[in-house]
Amino acid sequence: MNKHVLPLLIIATLMAASQAAIGQEELSREQLNFFEVKIRPVLVKECYGCHSAKTGATKGGLMVDTKEALLLGGDSGPAIVPGELDESLLWGSINHEDYNMPPGKMLSEKVIADFRTWIEMGAPDPRVMKVADIKSEITDADVEKGREFWAFKKPTKPSVPRVQNESWAHSEIDQFVLAKLESSELQPADDADAETVLRRLTYGLIGLPPTPQQVDWFRKNFKRDPEAAVGKVVDQLLDSDQFGERWGRHWLDVARYGESTGREVNLTFPNAWRYRDYVIDSFNEDKPYDQFVQEQIAGDLLPAKNDEQWADNIIATGFLAIGPKTLAEQNGRQFRLDLIDEQVDVTSRAVLGVSVACARCHDHKFDPIPQSDYYAMSGIFENTSTHYGTIDTLQNRRPSNLIMLPIDDPKMKDKKLSRKELQELKDQLAEAQTEFREATRARQQMRRNGSSGNNQQQAFISVARASSRSAALKAKLDSYDANGNPLTYAMGVQKVKTPVVTRLLGRGEFDQPGQVVDRGFPQVLCEEPIELNPKSSGRLELARWMGSADNPLTARVMVNRIWQHMMGQAIVRTPENFGATGQAPTHPELLDWLAVRFVEEGWSVKTLVREIATSHIYRTSSQFNSSAFHVDPTNELLWRFEPRRLEAEALRDSILAVSGELDKQRPYSSLAGTAGEGLVRDGTIFSVADKSNSGSAMNSMSSRRGSARRGGRMQNMMASMTERAVNRAGGAITTLDQPVNYRSVYLPVVRDNIARSLEVFDFAESTMIVGKREASNTPDQGLYFLNNEFVIRQSELFAKRLMEEHKNVGDQVRGAFLRAYGRDATDAEISAARDFYEQFEVPTGRWRRDSGAALKKLTALCQGILASAEFRFLN
Repeated sequence: MNKHVLPLLIIATLMAASQAAIGQEELSREQLNFFEVKIRPVLVKECYGCHSAKTGATKGGLMVDTKEALLLGGDSGPAIVPGELDESLLWGSINHEDYNMPPGKMLSEKVIADFRTWIEMGAPDPRVMKVADIKSEITDADVEKGREFWAFKKPTKPSVPRVQNESWAHSEIDQFVLAKLESSELQPADDADAETVLRRLTYGLIGLPPTPQQVDWFRKNFKRDPEAAVGKVVDQLLDSDQFGERWGRHWLDVARYGESTGREVNLTFPNAWRYRDYVIDSFNEDKPYDQFVQEQIAGDLLPAKNDEQWADNIIATGFLAIGPKTLAEQNGRQFRLDLIDEQVDVTSRAVLGVSVACARCHDHKFDPIPQSDYYAMSGIFENTSTHYGTIDTLQNRRPSNLIMLPIDDPKMKDKKLSRKELQELKDQLAEAQTEFREATRARQQMRRNGSSGNNQQQAFISVARASSRSAALKAKLDSYDANGNPLTYAMGVQKVKTPVVTRLLGRGEFDQPGQVVDRGFPQVLCEEPIELNPKSSGRLELARWMGSADNPLTARVMVNRIWQHMMGQAIVRTPENFGATGQAPTHPELLDWLAVRFVEEGWSVKTLVREIATSHIYRTSSQFNSSAFHVDPTNELLWRFEPRRLEAEALRDSILAVSGELDKQRPYSSLAGTAGEGLVRDGTIFSVADKSNSGSAMNSMSSRRGSARRGGRMQNMMASMTERAVNRAGGAITTLDQPVNYRSVYLPVVRDNIARSLEVFDFAESTMIVGKREASNTPDQGLYFLNNEFVIRQSELFAKRLMEEHKNVGDQVRGAFLRAYGRDATDAEISAARDFYEQFEVPTGRWRRDSGAALKKLTALCQGILASAEFRFLN
């Protein structure tokens, strides 16, 4: 029998504490009578309309029509904790403390007293949920057999192989690679020249081209002592702040980093940038990877030496909160399950390289992961509270709070509000709340009077505008303390007060509950069962297990990622899939050697990067060899260095670097952060706080939601009208395409609204876990270099820089090649460039009037250099 699936009668007694746990026990006549006479009628009359499966309404993710639904609760936690008044949200709600339920009126004192008695006696409830016994086709024997799969066995350090060409191998890495080549009667390519090696190092480690000074120093020293020259440059690059920006971006791809919710209601995440900066700082500090993993999964539960470390740990859990959100989802329980599914997916694929989420609806089709394993892991996140922000509006059905950090942000000190400004904000909020109440009453009156057409549409817009403005002003006021000092918030997760049980769901549907499942981890990855504290979520244990040397996958998956970013191809070429349908490793012994070595060296990313960068194989040429290609057409054996196109960020940053315009200072926050809470559409963030702008923002979304909702012709007509209202309203507060010169990692990553300079070169899809980006070659990319205003402007600045540094055309060409390509121009290239310069005819209507003919010609030449394959590719 699967270890997670227990009969309902056995597990029921664990659902609540001590004598309060009535569970599935047979109720006494007194208990049954009390519930049927005093409690059920009130629930049916006052609660079922908004919180029952039968009516299809589950506001706040809460249903109250079964005992299990009450114990499970909704988005805010359990509605009932038997025997515990203070922990039962239902008790606070009917007393209008936490929420006002029923809305608009208080229950009688006698009814409230009855609910007190009922909860204190253990909340006896005969409305037992009908559950199915969901069977698994994966047996214990299948799981045991699955543990013999290469990836699911703990790596052991293999012996370093002997090679014939001992003088070529400078390191253990070289010996593993060379042994594979020799076994296929191949030899590695010749060494690359100094300029190629240096360019490879600077792009690989910091994502920028080498400076002329670096090229000059490296050429001289590489000729005398290649190993020493490479080692010194590598150490300098590892110590650079740009290292974290380069390698942090690699992780942000995997973490599906984004600064908005995406999907139908695309609201910004103004605090997502704190997680981005945490990742960059972690790589710069060379934070041990096991610690890095644990902080992102359970940082809020880890011990901290001081408030600064505690704040960092909380920010780290943004990993679980920054994913895309379907804020328009009407069913709260469905939204919650989808959120948990996304957390299971990103955690298992990013860290473990296995797709546990494939077992949500049924047993995994290819790996021995039964459906119960999925719900065992999802139960951990079921008992985790996720805080992602977004204000409460008519369009946003799933708002969320943020987490207040225990430290102040020093860069926010000048943002303190004066007493007058604080009072003005309070007055604005009071005005907005009054406007919302009046708009709501007016709309209700119109409905009673049977108004239709334009009147109803305008009434809807008025309510939406007032609602969003009120919510935004409330959120803004809550971001200051009573004295006007700004408070610091972050996205992330926290523990819940009282754990709830998790059930298998037939076909993954919330209305098809099955048997209870213990929280736990995928069995095939655990040699022995790992016991979790039943009074906690198990998230801390999950984090420690994932960050353990005993975990068979964590180290393997990460060293595979590092190898891929350094060498151009991973050892396992499906970095998110180490399971049965993933590709087998090209160098299995090397992979395990690297994994064990990684752990031995304290999980240090920089140490491993250095080992690869200083290896001989990293210095080989990318020159094509037809004989080797015939034996190994996909270069799995690494007979040459894998040439590849630079990523979108490296291309943009390089253009800025060669033009002299790159700002290497880290900006505070991000464009999405400084814009605040807003609704994103067509590259623009619309305010939901400003009185004039909120209409545009809300009109924008009312059109989308109206067309998606059921309701027939009237809804569609209103949607069309509100769409036209958007075009009239204006009110944009921030455009995302801002002319900034800092590094691309700091550009806003607003879902569905990525900057053109990134999107055209295959920027990572921020709604997905991306372990390996696409590297397309499309006409759009060529047209971008020919016509994009950013490229044209930077080409002119590049030309001006060259004219300031060099007096004649020949030296300007040499300077351009040195900065753009990291090498000297040949005589033939200088001659060709001179011919282009002399023969180029300046077109009209494209250049600034104050640009002289020489500048225009050199600008065109610079633009051609930036558009060249050599600039875009790393060899």
